[in-house]
Amino acid sequence: MSETQERWFTAEELEAMTRPTMDRAIDAIDAGDLDAARGLCEAMKSEWRYLHDMLAEMILALITVVQEQLGEDAVPDAWGRYMERAWRRDAGVILELDRHQVVKLLAGSWRAHSTSGTGPQAGAFSIEEDDEKFTFRMHPCGSGQRLVLMGKYDGEGAYGRTERAHDWSFHTRGRPLYCTHCTLMNELLPIRWYGLPLYPLDPPEDYHKDPCTWYWYKDPADTPARFWERYGMDKPSPR
Repeated sequence: MSETQERWFTAEELEAMTRPTMDRAIDAIDAGDLDAARGLCEAMKSEWRYLHDMLAEMILALITVVQEQLGEDAVPDAWGRYMERAWRRDAGVILELDRHQVVKLLAGSWRAHSTSGTGPQAGAFSIEEDDEKFTFRMHPCGSGQRLVLMGKYDGEGAYGRTERAHDWSFHTRGRPLYCTHCTLMNELLPIRWYGLPLYPLDPPEDYHKDPCTWYWYKDPADTPARFWERYGMDKPSPR
């Protein structure tokens, strides 16, 4: 048999490659092979990062094409068309959930975005609680801020930043285009749909040293009026 005709893997090894890594780790724990389980857990940290980072950059590339070919005013329309189809219902469901539960769900989302702390400029976040709210500080944000820190907006082939200040760019010129979806997804569109922002936030002023900060208010009525006013709207009076 020539070298090219030799089998490289057994049927069992090929089947194992198709199974979720977490399932394989659980099997190893059940079998008492903790070294194998630990190795699988370590390997799993990087599995999601490659896909996550590729998709984040793909989104950035597409929205840059929108800006370049259709003009900057088409950017919020492009974001909005996606969010109307894919996010409006989910945002409404989140706003109806027990707000205690949402703290855990949002932490889960940021753990996923942080890709287990692996890769260049690894994502990380902290959570603070006070009487009024929970504050999520990303240092750095595992998606938009990492794109900046990894140089995706610099040099030859740089992706787009806003050329003018807009309400959907936090009223700043030069805002990284990927990050402009946060104004629409978390604030402006939920306000239009449901009367209040979903995850009000303050973006970094300096992406190289400042955190991106999100808030989750225990009582939505305590959400400050400034999150409406930045879009030229008034906070609704309590009913």
